[in-house]
Amino acid sequence: KRKEIAKKFDAIVEFAGIEKFLDTPVKYYSSGMYVRLAFAVAINLEPNILIVDEVLAVGDEAFQEKCLQHMEQFVARGGTLLFVSHNYELYPRLCTDILWLDHGVPRYSGKDIEQCVAAFKATY
Repeated sequence: KRKEIAKKFDAIVEFAGIEKFLDTPVKYYSSGMYVRLAFAVAINLEPNILIVDEVLAVGDEAFQEKCLQHMEQFVARGGTLLFVSHNYELYPRLCTDILWLDHGVPRYSGKDIEQCVAAFKATY
């Protein structure tokens, strides 16, 4: 709700790192800035489930690390994270279960993340 966003406005702006651009209409933001803002809004609204699809493909290394740390904290607090990424090196850091889809066909589903990543690497 707008009230919730208004209460968390400062935290959202700080996380997104867009302080210098507050007077710029969002329609003029780059795609990277837009994603930063969207992620900052999503995480600051304290969801029970967080769906993240390649959000780490944008932004600099510092922003990516900040996002990763927040997702780790989110999971540690009991939140459910659905993490979609081609960066399989991040799976052990963020996930307890893994599902590998190959053109929509499940190739692996389970808890052995290392085994899944090894099978993926062997295939590609």
